[in-house]
Amino acid sequence: MDLMEWNDRYKLGHVRIDGDHMKLVALVNQLTEAMLKRKGQQVCGKVLDELVNYFNTHFAMEEQLMATHHYAKTIEHKAEHAKFVEEILAFKAEFEAGSVILSISLLNFLREWLINHILISDKALVAGIKADSE
Repeated sequence: MDLMEWNDRYKLGHVRIDGDHMKLVALVNQLTEAMLKRKGQQVCGKVLDELVNYFNTHFAMEEQLMATHHYAKTIEHKAEHAKFVEEILAFKAEFEAGSVILSISLLNFLREWLINHILISDKALVAGIKADSE
């Protein structure tokens, strides 16, 4: 069962950003599946690590685009990235210490954050990139 289904609503018209978003949705769904199938802490931890690493890679790419295109809302957008990374790393540290297990609340947090970030912040970023390219 997928927690989040990719659809055209999430397409922003930027090949790299859209491709990364599709991969992030797939990783959230892998984490959901591993948790629901009770695959164990090791498997869930591995998927969580991959998700965190991919978010970091994606954020670095977006931030490079912001610099290249002199995006007006760079500071705010980077702050969203930093806050998300701080929250997910805190959860990951607790998970690795064995003090927390994967939960529906984490998965819902990931889904809601990703949807909101795509539809609001990244949509504005892509519009800024397109405006700069014209």
